Amino acid sequence: MVIKIFAIILLLLVMEITFLSTHEPITLQIKQPKIDFSDITFETLDAYLLTPEGIKGHLEASKALAYKERNELYDIKSIIRFEDHEDKVKADKAVYRTDILHLINNIVYDSNGTFLLKSDDLVYNINKDIVISKTPFQLEHNNSSATGKYLIYNAKERFVKAKHIVFTIEEE
Repeated sequence: MVIKIFAIILLLLVMEITFLSTHEPITLQIKQPKIDFSDITFETLDAYLLTPEGIKGHLEASKALAYKERNELYDIKSIIRFEDHEDKVKADKAVYRTDILHLINNIVYDSNGTFLLKSDDLVYNINKDIVISKTPFQLEHNNSSATGKYLIYNAKERFVKAKHIVFTIEEE
Protein backbone atom coordinates (compact mmCIF):
# COMPACT_ATOMS: atom_id res chain seq x y z
CA MET A 1 0.00 0.00 0.00
CA VAL A 2 2.84 2.36 0.89
CA ILE A 3 4.49 1.53 -2.43
CA LYS A 4 1.30 2.45 -4.35
CA ILE A 5 1.01 5.79 -2.57
CA PHE A 6 4.73 6.46 -3.17
CA ALA A 7 4.30 5.58 -6.89
CA ILE A 8 1.31 7.96 -7.23
CA ILE A 9 3.20 10.79 -5.50
CA LEU A 10 6.23 10.13 -7.71
CA LEU A 11 4.02 10.15 -10.83
CA LEU A 12 2.44 13.47 -9.79
CA LEU A 13 5.92 14.92 -9.11
CA VAL A 14 7.17 13.86 -12.56
CA MET A 15 4.08 15.35 -14.24
CA GLU A 16 4.52 18.62 -12.33
CA ILE A 17 8.20 18.85 -13.28
CA THR A 18 7.33 18.13 -16.91
CA PHE A 19 4.72 20.93 -17.07
CA LEU A 20 6.93 23.39 -15.15
CA SER A 21 9.87 22.76 -17.45
CA THR A 22 7.80 23.78 -20.48
CA HIS A 23 8.55 27.45 -21.17
CA GLU A 24 5.88 28.02 -23.78
CA PRO A 25 2.22 27.81 -22.86
CA ILE A 26 0.24 25.13 -24.58
CA THR A 27 -2.77 26.50 -26.45
CA LEU A 28 -5.65 24.58 -27.82
CA GLN A 29 -6.55 25.49 -31.38
CA ILE A 30 -9.76 24.41 -32.96
CA LYS A 31 -9.71 24.89 -36.69
CA GLN A 32 -13.04 25.39 -38.41
CA PRO A 33 -13.50 25.37 -42.14
CA LYS A 34 -14.28 28.78 -43.61
CA ILE A 35 -18.01 29.09 -44.09
CA ASP A 36 -18.80 30.26 -47.62
CA PHE A 37 -22.29 31.50 -48.40
CA SER A 38 -21.83 31.48 -52.15
CA ASP A 39 -24.06 29.66 -54.56
CA ILE A 40 -26.95 29.48 -52.09
CA THR A 41 -30.63 30.11 -52.79
CA PHE A 42 -32.85 31.71 -50.17
CA GLU A 43 -36.63 31.62 -50.50
CA THR A 44 -38.60 34.53 -49.02
CA LEU A 45 -35.79 36.79 -47.82
CA ASP A 46 -36.51 39.41 -45.15
CA ALA A 47 -33.46 41.58 -44.39
CA TYR A 48 -32.73 44.77 -42.45
CA LEU A 49 -29.95 47.34 -42.86
CA LEU A 50 -28.84 48.36 -39.37
CA THR A 51 -26.78 51.47 -38.61
CA PRO A 52 -25.76 53.08 -35.30
CA GLU A 53 -28.76 55.40 -35.77
CA GLY A 54 -31.17 52.45 -36.05
CA ILE A 55 -32.86 50.61 -38.89
CA LYS A 56 -32.00 52.34 -42.17
CA GLY A 57 -33.68 49.90 -44.51
CA HIS A 58 -35.91 46.89 -44.84
CA LEU A 59 -35.82 44.57 -47.84
CA GLU A 60 -38.14 41.73 -48.77
CA ALA A 61 -37.58 39.39 -51.72
CA SER A 62 -39.40 36.29 -52.88
CA LYS A 63 -36.06 34.71 -53.81
CA ALA A 64 -32.37 35.53 -53.32
CA LEU A 65 -29.36 33.90 -54.94
CA ALA A 66 -26.02 34.45 -53.21
CA TYR A 67 -22.88 34.26 -55.34
CA LYS A 68 -19.28 35.13 -54.45
CA GLU A 69 -19.27 38.44 -56.35
CA ARG A 70 -22.95 39.43 -56.16
CA ASN A 71 -26.42 38.71 -54.83
CA GLU A 72 -29.51 38.51 -57.03
CA LEU A 73 -32.91 39.32 -55.57
CA TYR A 74 -36.32 38.74 -57.18
CA ASP A 75 -39.69 40.46 -56.64
CA ILE A 76 -38.26 42.94 -54.18
CA LYS A 77 -39.96 45.45 -51.92
CA SER A 78 -37.81 47.81 -49.95
CA ILE A 79 -38.21 50.67 -47.48
CA ILE A 80 -35.34 53.14 -47.07
CA ARG A 81 -35.55 55.33 -43.97
CA PHE A 82 -34.12 58.82 -43.65
CA GLU A 83 -34.30 61.37 -40.83
CA ASP A 84 -37.30 63.17 -42.30
CA HIS A 85 -38.90 60.72 -44.75
CA GLU A 86 -39.24 57.15 -45.95
CA ASP A 87 -38.87 55.95 -49.56
CA LYS A 88 -40.40 52.73 -50.92
CA VAL A 89 -39.04 50.73 -53.84
CA LYS A 90 -40.47 47.79 -55.82
CA ALA A 91 -38.75 45.94 -58.66
CA ASP A 92 -38.82 42.60 -60.44
CA LYS A 93 -35.09 42.02 -59.93
CA ALA A 94 -32.10 43.54 -58.18
CA VAL A 95 -28.39 42.76 -58.27
CA TYR A 96 -26.42 43.77 -55.17
CA ARG A 97 -22.64 44.34 -55.31
CA THR A 98 -20.62 46.23 -52.71
CA ASP A 99 -23.12 48.93 -51.67
CA ILE A 100 -24.64 49.22 -55.16
CA LEU A 101 -28.17 47.96 -55.72
CA HIS A 102 -28.95 47.65 -59.42
CA LEU A 103 -32.73 47.51 -59.89
CA ILE A 104 -34.11 45.95 -63.06
CA ASN A 105 -37.62 45.81 -64.65
CA ASN A 106 -40.92 47.33 -63.50
CA ILE A 107 -39.35 49.62 -60.92
CA VAL A 108 -41.59 51.88 -58.87
CA TYR A 109 -39.77 54.28 -56.53
CA ASP A 110 -42.12 56.20 -54.22
CA SER A 111 -40.38 59.16 -52.61
CA ASN A 112 -42.57 59.59 -49.53
CA GLY A 113 -45.56 60.58 -51.68
CA THR A 114 -43.66 63.52 -53.21
CA PHE A 115 -43.32 61.80 -56.56
CA LEU A 116 -43.46 58.37 -58.13
CA LEU A 117 -40.51 57.31 -60.30
CA LYS A 118 -41.04 54.50 -62.81
CA SER A 119 -38.25 52.96 -64.83
CA ASP A 120 -36.83 49.65 -66.00
CA ASP A 121 -33.26 50.30 -64.85
CA LEU A 122 -32.09 52.17 -61.73
CA VAL A 123 -28.82 52.10 -59.84
CA TYR A 124 -29.00 52.91 -56.12
CA ASN A 125 -25.79 53.77 -54.26
CA ILE A 126 -26.55 52.79 -50.66
CA ASN A 127 -23.66 54.76 -49.10
CA LYS A 128 -24.42 58.00 -50.94
CA ASP A 129 -28.24 57.57 -51.15
CA ILE A 130 -28.17 58.48 -54.84
CA VAL A 131 -30.41 56.94 -57.50
CA ILE A 132 -29.35 57.08 -61.17
CA SER A 133 -31.41 56.18 -64.22
CA LYS A 134 -29.70 56.23 -67.61
CA THR A 135 -32.73 54.77 -69.38
CA PRO A 136 -36.18 56.26 -70.08
CA PHE A 137 -38.11 57.03 -66.91
CA GLN A 138 -41.39 58.59 -65.84
CA LEU A 139 -42.01 60.87 -62.85
CA GLU A 140 -45.58 61.27 -61.59
CA HIS A 141 -47.05 63.72 -59.11
CA ASN A 142 -50.77 64.42 -58.67
CA ASN A 143 -52.14 64.75 -62.22
CA SER A 144 -48.86 65.66 -63.88
CA SER A 145 -46.06 63.55 -65.26
CA ALA A 146 -42.64 64.01 -66.76
CA THR A 147 -40.66 61.66 -68.94
CA GLY A 148 -36.96 61.77 -69.61
CA LYS A 149 -33.86 59.79 -70.47
CA TYR A 150 -31.43 60.56 -67.64
CA LEU A 151 -32.07 61.18 -63.93
CA ILE A 152 -30.10 61.61 -60.73
CA TYR A 153 -32.02 61.66 -57.46
CA ASN A 154 -30.32 62.48 -54.18
CA ALA A 155 -32.67 60.68 -51.79
CA LYS A 156 -31.18 62.17 -48.62
CA GLU A 157 -31.48 65.79 -49.77
CA ARG A 158 -34.56 65.04 -51.94
CA PHE A 159 -33.10 66.72 -55.02
CA VAL A 160 -33.81 65.60 -58.61
CA LYS A 161 -31.67 66.44 -61.62
CA ALA A 162 -32.88 65.20 -65.02
CA LYS A 163 -32.19 65.65 -68.74
CA HIS A 164 -34.42 65.52 -71.84
CA ILE A 165 -37.63 66.17 -69.88
CA VAL A 166 -41.12 66.33 -71.38
CA PHE A 167 -43.89 67.48 -68.99
CA THR A 168 -47.55 66.51 -69.26
CA ILE A 169 -50.19 68.17 -67.08
CA GLU A 170 -53.75 66.89 -67.09
CA GLU A 171 -56.50 69.26 -66.03
CA GLU A 172 -59.53 67.96 -64.20
